[in-house]
Amino acid sequence: MTRLNKLVVGTLILLVGNSPVGFAQHGNTSMLSFENVTVDSTRNRVYYEHRLFRNPMSAMLALDQNEVLKEGAELVPLFQGTPIARYRFKPMFSTALFTRQEREAYSADVPFEGRRYKFDFRIQPEFMANFGYRENPLESKTNILLQSQLYLRRGLVLNWGILFPIVNDLDNQPLNVRPAPIFLNQFLAIAQADFMSISAGLFYNDRYGLNIQYRHSDLNKPWSFGLETGLTGFYFYPVNDFYYESLNDFLLLADVAYRFEKRNITLKLSGGQYMYRDRGARIDFIRQFPNVEVGLYAIKTANGSTGGFNFAIPIPPGRIAQTKRFRVRSTEEFRWEYNYSRGYNIGSRYKVGYQLDALLRQYHNRYLKSQLGQ
Repeated sequence: MTRLNKLVVGTLILLVGNSPVGFAQHGNTSMLSFENVTVDSTRNRVYYEHRLFRNPMSAMLALDQNEVLKEGAELVPLFQGTPIARYRFKPMFSTALFTRQEREAYSADVPFEGRRYKFDFRIQPEFMANFGYRENPLESKTNILLQSQLYLRRGLVLNWGILFPIVNDLDNQPLNVRPAPIFLNQFLAIAQADFMSISAGLFYNDRYGLNIQYRHSDLNKPWSFGLETGLTGFYFYPVNDFYYESLNDFLLLADVAYRFEKRNITLKLSGGQYMYRDRGARIDFIRQFPNVEVGLYAIKTANGSTGGFNFAIPIPPGRIAQTKRFRVRSTEEFRWEYNYSRGYNIGSRYKVGYQLDALLRQYHNRYLKSQLGQ
């Protein structure tokens, strides 16, 4: 990039603040919600990051209708400072992948600066439940998490926060205010269609350790496949104390997925070793809507067979309060899964902030293009 011009924040706020674009998910937006924005005037390309919406199209529409940008500019969404792909609205919506050389050139020409990100706090509900006991039909564990991210370098963030318990009749965890999951995550875009996510620290579901995910996902094609492995142990927060066990649980899973483009439906087959040395296979049927994702699944392992459903939805109101440097918001999505059988550890897993396949599904060309009626 021979000429890189950074957008003047005040001008962009004025222009996009007057934009007629409306967002059903969170109301109107402004450029104050965008972070790490860079304009490459030579290539007519805009790099940006937007953490407020779970649907990338919301941010793309705001930028595409911004009069500061040249008509037909390429839009490049970033995730943790790393480019995902290149998108263009005209003449038809299209997606182009970055080569390794293009990624290296961007990193060289645009040095990473953590100051280009807001000090962002998001409010996230956490809900776990078992159903079925006659004496107590619903056993639940509900918490509210106040979480934030510290951007350390390109792709590398520290996730941290505070957990506020609401109710717990599911396990023996006392209702004590305690740290939310604290872990490092490195997101890597290796080549055109190869991505990785590496996490280390205290995860969700009371597990700590290391998790590595790899995915080959051409955002223009229906097929994708991935690998995930991890080594974890149990941890627990007694009142005014911290307890943990050794790293003794090895996870290794592989999957292949096919996307039926007309309906934004993904069929995913996965298998391997789940938690507690439980081995088996699982099939997922996932349907993407503009702001919601719904899935059905069935699983068979050495510990038994079961099925269930899952979904991911946005949490209103989105942005609650913000300035140029600070923001308080609700989380961009709430993801939850239910299974019919309980107590048998059938295909059990832990959470590490995001699953790589779920993240990349949001940036697939067909998913975004369908929202424009094309």
